[in-house]
Amino acid sequence: MAPTIVRTISRYLLRQHVAPLGFALAALTSLMLIQQIAKQLSSLLGKGLPTSVIIEVFLLSVPFIVAVTLPMAVLVAVLHVFTRLAGDNEITALQAGGVSVGRVIAPALTGAAGIALLSFLWNDQLLPRTNHQLRTLQMDIQRKKPSLALKEQVINEVVAGQFFLRAARIDGSSNKLKDVTIYDLADAERRRIITADSGRMAYSAGGRDLYLTLQDGDIEEVSRADPTQFNRTFFSTNRMRVAGVANTFQPTTTDTYKSDREMSTCEMQEAVESARRDVESAAGDARLVIDNDLRRLAGLAPLPPRGLAAAGGDPKLPGPYCRALRRLAAWLLPAEAGAQTPRPARRTRSRFRRSTRSPSPASCSRWWARRSRCASSAAASGWCSA
Repeated sequence: MAPTIVRTISRYLLRQHVAPLGFALAALTSLMLIQQIAKQLSSLLGKGLPTSVIIEVFLLSVPFIVAVTLPMAVLVAVLHVFTRLAGDNEITALQAGGVSVGRVIAPALTGAAGIALLSFLWNDQLLPRTNHQLRTLQMDIQRKKPSLALKEQVINEVVAGQFFLRAARIDGSSNKLKDVTIYDLADAERRRIITADSGRMAYSAGGRDLYLTLQDGDIEEVSRADPTQFNRTFFSTNRMRVAGVANTFQPTTTDTYKSDREMSTCEMQEAVESARRDVESAAGDARLVIDNDLRRLAGLAPLPPRGLAAAGGDPKLPGPYCRALRRLAAWLLPAEAGAQTPRPARRTRSRFRRSTRSPSPASCSRWWARRSRCASSAAASGWCSA
């Protein structure tokens, strides 16, 4: 009877934690998600992105938010449950019934251990993947409309190594600029510095080119061939076209680079092991170069280069956690289909074989005698079997 009562009490205590934990997790996650939406929504809407991309940005932010709010939700749930149990004198009733304090805490500790394991797997497997996808998506969004990525009072690189822009004020919604300075390095023979009181940005129909309309400024040109030559041109309106500025959303399909926040434990172990092999290989190559220099001074033949296996050393086997994950993935995921090598068509053997041997003289004589007897009796019988 006692084990049944203990199991009932354990289930009761665990059920009491479910509702506060779910409510606290949902409330805290929603508050932090609303904060992210309020911070990023204006910049995302101004870029003219599809609705699905904006929703994807916030959905990929949820795993990071849950990783932060789950420990807080557990704390809130435990404090709420045990405060209520103490306020309703349920803990006193359990102790009066012979249930110790350790037995009351044991279900909470068991649930905390399960949540800790779930949180570890969440942070190690799901969170790095979503961080990688979110970073890649944010980089694609920044390339969508560079005007909103420009910063005020900073020299911004619009075209890599060719076109730089600085503005005192930038209005991302209307694409208006104030106190503009442009450094045009596209022409290798001359350098241009363009200043204007104000300006406006617009894009071509295809979104590949940027058009600048500058007001009340001047253009200063210096020839690299003749630095003494200096030209300055004043203008009231100057229209410029900057080619090669993308204004279309193009998602990245292949991005192999991952930072430490985008790698799981096994991937970081593989990166450390690869770096260790590179260090050992570099140290071995350095020792080989020194030994060959000394042997060359001594008049000896140089040593042959080492093989790849000797240069990198023996790779370490993955830990039990990584091996368990690989086995679980091999069991859950379908096996990769491999290309099969076509087999050559099997040649069928004929039931009748032609003899390639040349007939012997004895067989020829027997065959000729039989043909002679057949010819002599053909007149009498009219038929002869050869």
